[in-house]
Amino acid sequence: MSLKQIWVDADACPKVIKDILFRAADRVSVSVTLVANQPLQIPKSRYIRSVQVAAGFDVADNYIVQHAEAGDLVI
Repeated sequence: MSLKQIWVDADACPKVIKDILFRAADRVSVSVTLVANQPLQIPKSRYIRSVQVAAGFDVADNYIVQHAEAGDLVI
């Protein structure tokens, strides 16, 4: 099974890791979705998107759990 999508809890993810994921998304053509409770600045890329969720404990985690599928990677 190949990697379909990378999901990132962006509220808890260090910037240096997000930068690595941004470069990897374009290099290997894999979709990266960052989920956070605040607006995010992301580079323009057909492979990178962000989703803003409501503030609250584990809201981003719960969004990822509801949308991730078999073969996805969650960070």
